[in-house]
Amino acid sequence: MRKIQRYIIIIICGLSITLFLNKSNIKKELPGSIGDPLELVLVKSQEDFSSDFFTTFKELLTVSIGPAPQTESMLNVIEIEKNAFKGIFQRHQNILIISKADKFTIKIKYNLFANNQLIVFIECPSLTILKEKKEEIINIVYKIKTVEIKRLSEKFQNYSNIDLQKKIEKQYGVLLTVPKEFFLAHNDSNIVWARRETQKISQGIFMSILSNPVQEANQNEKILEIMDSTIQLHILGPKDHSHMMLEKNAPIKIDSIIIDDIVCVKIQSLWRMKNDFMGGICNVYYFNSKKLTSPLLIYTYLYGPGEEKKIPLLQLEAIINTFKIKKV
Repeated sequence: MRKIQRYIIIIICGLSITLFLNKSNIKKELPGSIGDPLELVLVKSQEDFSSDFFTTFKELLTVSIGPAPQTESMLNVIEIEKNAFKGIFQRHQNILIISKADKFTIKIKYNLFANNQLIVFIECPSLTILKEKKEEIINIVYKIKTVEIKRLSEKFQNYSNIDLQKKIEKQYGVLLTVPKEFFLAHNDSNIVWARRETQKISQGIFMSILSNPVQEANQNEKILEIMDSTIQLHILGPKDHSHMMLEKNAPIKIDSIIIDDIVCVKIQSLWRMKNDFMGGICNVYYFNSKKLTSPLLIYTYLYGPGEEKKIPLLQLEAIINTFKIKKV
């Protein structure tokens, strides 16, 4: 009887130890990150650097969204001291922590204090070195933007307009995730035009097939000419004899980007409504690949008088980022 009791005690102790060890190995689940898109918490210490250093640093972080009716910075920066960096601040989705050190370094960490989080650690010895590293600081802004586009692209998967996506897939042989707030405004054998309308902004996605590739000589100018002539025929304004057109004298920003392993030309500029006072930002994307049956132009536009443009513009870029050629 005593032997049986001894065995029971041993078994119970063994189970207790096993449960304790298993419990100690369980990782604490991270909370979800918080914050608005393109919002950055800058963690700093006034003891590390002079006021001139931080003035210059913030100037380097002030990168424009590109050609726009009004000047607008890509990031909304919230500054806090290191001793205040705790609690809810640690859960922000974009954090930059800058410290003084003998060498300049940039390190990026993900999901340190919260899920879906990006944290940039910068060490810098002086203002002189900071100025020398200007391009590297600016690249951080674009890194944050890239991460934000990916976040939104993944988010759109959960509430997409399935009918609109099927139409795009059938007509062009490509996949594009479009949020369900967008509705079909026009469709023919060549064109798909989708819109989203709210009380404050209007967003549009306009897709058009090209019969032939755009020749490489003066390619960017020709892309804009083709796009301009196409939207003038299809995107009409609220007033008689009014239609959308590209603003000929507006600045343009040209990038070469990769979407679904395809090198794509992206041109940002401005549009206006002829015989009306409406206008805004537009982006033209030119896709030309052997995987496509025909070259494709995608035109996105934004109208938001008096509103910040960066987030609705980011939303449109996130939609284009979901572009994939359908596998046969």
